[in-house]
Amino acid sequence: MNYSFGLLKPDCLKRSIERKVLTAIESIRLEIVAIKRVRLTKKEVDVIWSPCLGEDFYEELLRFSLSGDSMVFIVKGDDAIGRLSDLVGYYEPTQAEEDTIRHRFGKSVMENVIHSTATEEMFWKEVSLFFTQTELNQLLTDLKLREGALIN
Repeated sequence: MNYSFGLLKPDCLKRSIERKVLTAIESIRLEIVAIKRVRLTKKEVDVIWSPCLGEDFYEELLRFSLSGDSMVFIVKGDDAIGRLSDLVGYYEPTQAEEDTIRHRFGKSVMENVIHSTATEEMFWKEVSLFFTQTELNQLLTDLKLREGALIN
């Protein structure tokens, strides 16, 4: 799939490192094609972290996720889901590979700066939480027009 979804968590924005994280993403030739600053709701957190529902740490994850603004984005590029996941790294920053975002900027399992979608199915679920069908249609139209202009 040529698109992926990501979310800069409240700790990233509170520390004002979002530009550094986005630059790291762009440095691997993933193009940020849509971005929004949002305040997550419980419903959105429940969808994004649905695999964690019922876990002992979920209430803490929920409180943290609702504690401040986040930034959601869509990237475009070859194998975007796999490449963004590789760059994001393991959820525990101290165990993540050195060149990953979480190793470079994460402080803990909870404050690990970023989330990225794991599958194409989750991409569509997550994107639909934050972007309307009209916005997605306009984005695809704009991208097709731009790509057409580059080809001609």
